[in-house]
Amino acid sequence: MSDKKDAKKLNKQEKRLEKKKLKALDKARIAEEKRQDREARFMYEDPIGFMRVVNVISVVLLIFAFFFGTKYIINGIFLINYNHGNYSYRTEEFLQKINIPEGYVPYYNAGNAYYKLEDYDNAILSYKSALEAHPTEKKECDIRVNLALAMLHKIDFDNINTEKQKANAIRQLQSARNVLTEKGCADPYGTNGHDPEAEQLKQDIDKMLEELDAEPEPPDQNEDEENQGGGGSDSKDKEKTNREEQLEKDLNNQKQDAMEEMQQTQQSQDQKNDKESAGGGGGSDFDGKTW
Repeated sequence: MSDKKDAKKLNKQEKRLEKKKLKALDKARIAEEKRQDREARFMYEDPIGFMRVVNVISVVLLIFAFFFGTKYIINGIFLINYNHGNYSYRTEEFLQKINIPEGYVPYYNAGNAYYKLEDYDNAILSYKSALEAHPTEKKECDIRVNLALAMLHKIDFDNINTEKQKANAIRQLQSARNVLTEKGCADPYGTNGHDPEAEQLKQDIDKMLEELDAEPEPPDQNEDEENQGGGGSDSKDKEKTNREEQLEKDLNNQKQDAMEEMQQTQQSQDQKNDKESAGGGGGSDFDGKTW
């Protein structure tokens, strides 16, 4: 009996040793397979072709680095010259062709240079091009303020002697006002525009319109309702009429408040000075900062 027990113990021990050997072999096999997989990842049948791909990628990265570096240097030169009173727009005109992704920046900077040189026609064109290049919301309001100021400089407030000249001045003032209110930079109906500079300039323009016996013309916001079909036209017309009456009331209140303020704080000589300052930008300072 003792011999049988000893034989069973030996048999169990041999089985344990066999299992340990198998586990060790499995671990070694798995480790070898992983090592071979790692080596296979970095093995290329065509190493020369692989190096060519690497060279192409390197060249592309160098081109991008050169492109952005050149853009940065050119724009930096413009900013230095601008801050020292040299309003050369040539470099920004060059950047207009390659300035990606902020395509609006060189147009805006060139517009500021034209503005400083009192070339308001080209300044207006540059600012409009900047708006077409999809600026950010804050940048768009800055552009719109400067565009409106350039448009105001086209008005000769000291020589409005005929009804035609007056009508042209009113039309230009209204166009400048619409520029400020188009994207909500200034509030067309109140004082809740999301850009303080645009809102202030809009209020200055409203005062100029009042001096010319004209009223601001807010953009029509009922076009969508008019273009919609379907029933209930009577109720829609009624809502439209109520809205128009409220807008007219608000405008009349604003006009009355503005007239009272002008009567209290301004005399005839002050009004003359206001007109002169309006000819220089509507009573608001030109925001000539560049990017």
